[in-house]
Amino acid sequence: MEWVKIMCNILDHRKIKLLRKGPEGDTLVLLWLMMLAEAGKNGRGGSLLISDSTPYTGETLSMLMDISLSTVELGLAAFARLEMIDFEDGIISIRNWRKYQSEDRLEARREKDRLRQQRHRKNSHDVSLLQPEPESRDPVTLPSRDVTLENRQEQNRQEQSREEQTTDSVRLLLQGTPLSRVSDQDLQNLEKRHGSERLRLAADIAVETWRRDHKDRRNPGGYLHSLCVSLVVPDWYVPLAERKARSRATQQRQEDIAAEKVAITAQEEAASAKRDILWNGLSEAEQEFFLSEVLADMPVGTNSAAGVVLILSKLKAWEASQVGGST
Repeated sequence: MEWVKIMCNILDHRKIKLLRKGPEGDTLVLLWLMMLAEAGKNGRGGSLLISDSTPYTGETLSMLMDISLSTVELGLAAFARLEMIDFEDGIISIRNWRKYQSEDRLEARREKDRLRQQRHRKNSHDVSLLQPEPESRDPVTLPSRDVTLENRQEQNRQEQSREEQTTDSVRLLLQGTPLSRVSDQDLQNLEKRHGSERLRLAADIAVETWRRDHKDRRNPGGYLHSLCVSLVVPDWYVPLAERKARSRATQQRQEDIAAEKVAITAQEEAASAKRDILWNGLSEAEQEFFLSEVLADMPVGTNSAAGVVLILSKLKAWEASQVGGST
């Protein structure tokens, strides 16, 4: 094979998302894409084989793809756990390769093309030279039932992709709650029966309800189905988009407050640095003068730390310099 089929939304697939969230996630996704390309080049139905009797190993993949052996072994373990590959008799195989790459259909089409060309050559040989040459039925230039079948299969794949996107978005809503126990099959059935928008709204209401009462639902699929059927929106419910807008506004306020604190701190540090420069530029007698003034202003019997007295003395010296400068 000179090319392999890869869905445009492959990065949105839940298994790819799970890989990317784990250790060395982006490298594992790259490893997966390189394995798909390698399986396509092999042309052995998704099996990674150097020859009929020599399978690829972790060391082979590491060498060919320039990825460390430990990362390759981590990836193979993750792919097997997510049921993306199979190990049989030491051979690594891409699961559902023929289904997604349509190898069976391609082989059947090649065989039909071969038989069609064979019949065409036979008919061309048998007819009289005086008769017009039969019209070509080359499947490359004329539509065939195979093309219709391919379109239908492509539509099915697109529908499956939309279902998976709906399933992923709903599962993200349910994450962290007991409702996440619902199966992908139940979610797909609910989406087909009630539509994606209705299912997302019901799932969001279910999650917000759980956050209020923390009541466990033993049958999350049935509970979501009942919500989809009735779809009663509680008075307290705030739509997801509005909650996100409020969250962004709150975050922005917090960032503004934090930025303001940083600015105030910077101003205070700059003022303190100026007071230190002024103080260090005073003579010892001038420093003693301000220190004595601060001590004289303190109530009788007050024991103030030397550090506090020094800070107050620097402030007094600064204020005196400002007054002197203005006059």
